[in-house]
Amino acid sequence: MNIIKIQLEFLHGAIWCCDENGILYLEPIEIVKNDEKCRELDKKIESIYSSYYEFNLHDQLCWFNEEQKYKDRFIMLDLLEKLVSRLNEINDGSYVVEPIALEYYRKLCEK
Repeated sequence: MNIIKIQLEFLHGAIWCCDENGILYLEPIEIVKNDEKCRELDKKIESIYSSYYEFNLHDQLCWFNEEQKYKDRFIMLDLLEKLVSRLNEINDGSYVVEPIALEYYRKLCEK
């Protein structure tokens, strides 16, 4: 069974497709890759999250803007919920979703 992990990384969308052994695929699985709504949400999430990385500022080569991440927490939560919901909606039984980033943002929004 394939695994779709929802996690965040610089210049990478939230969708990480793996096989049952946790080996990452280079390409998303077809059903996800062909879904326009998933691609759109994934790109929005990637764009927002990647914007938190700032370069050559604050006397650092790379600085992560935690303050902005906190300000955007409800926006990111909404997008992640929509993405996970869409993945569950189109699921043909060939994968399970591990909503790692969604769970993180839910806790962040409780603060």
